[in-house]
Amino acid sequence: MASKDENLFLQLSTAGLSCACSQTTVHWTETTMVRQQLAKKADVGNLYSMTARIAREEGFRALYRGYSAAMVREMTYSSIRFGLYDPIKTLMGATDPKTTPFWKKVAAGLSAGAFAASLMSPTDLLKIRMQKQTGEFKSMAYHARQIISEPPGGLRNLYHGVFTTITRAAVLGATKMATYDQCKYELKREDGYFGWKEEGLGRYKVQFAASIATGLAVTCTTSPVTNARTHIMSAPPGTFRSTFHCWGDIIRTQGPFGLYRGFGSQWARFGPYAIVQFLVWEQLRQAAGMTSIGS
Repeated sequence: MASKDENLFLQLSTAGLSCACSQTTVHWTETTMVRQQLAKKADVGNLYSMTARIAREEGFRALYRGYSAAMVREMTYSSIRFGLYDPIKTLMGATDPKTTPFWKKVAAGLSAGAFAASLMSPTDLLKIRMQKQTGEFKSMAYHARQIISEPPGGLRNLYHGVFTTITRAAVLGATKMATYDQCKYELKREDGYFGWKEEGLGRYKVQFAASIATGLAVTCTTSPVTNARTHIMSAPPGTFRSTFHCWGDIIRTQGPFGLYRGFGSQWARFGPYAIVQFLVWEQLRQAAGMTSIGS
């Protein structure tokens, strides 16, 4: 009889539900991040000033612009990019945490992320367009019609910026899953410095500590690609030829640190997101009779 860990539906659904919980918690920080990344240099401000400005000028509800698209994204894109991590790792023969090399964890996370982005990139595009918008609230369907009607027209417009999304998803998937997996192993290793036991309340200590390290790692590795994605997807098709073209434009107009604009908002998103995601995901896996991540 196949184990619960081999049930693909359980892998995808538990991952997607945990990500939906995480996004609900931190969506406002991502809206702030998008506005910071697109603002003129004098108007960037910090996380708190930009959040206050949005709330003051557009109302608190505006901090959750794009939430509907974000939920669709989490239950499709995120469920695939995180839910396929263990299955891909297993296909690579990485079944024993003690003998699995770090590069296989990176490769599994990278592959799952890139595959998910290649399929579900339109959800990213819709979310960013909705978060960018000011004034009257418009539905996800409205933004989809607007995107499709832009030159050159057609459904292919929904994949505007797909290569940047794939790059970001590959970097994020490789960093996030490999870091969390490896951190848990190092924290639990009996011959290591910590030697924490993943039993009873101890498992929350392991999961929490690994999540904190993961959130910081992801923020550091993905910020340049996240900035490029925001600029490319918020601009009309044809504005940027590639991710490198966009990076060049950001550096020319904002300086090298422009690639890390909104870093505080990104960390305010990735940090809590990782903590909520992994704590919820681990509990969902346990409730479904699955092993913990990295076991």
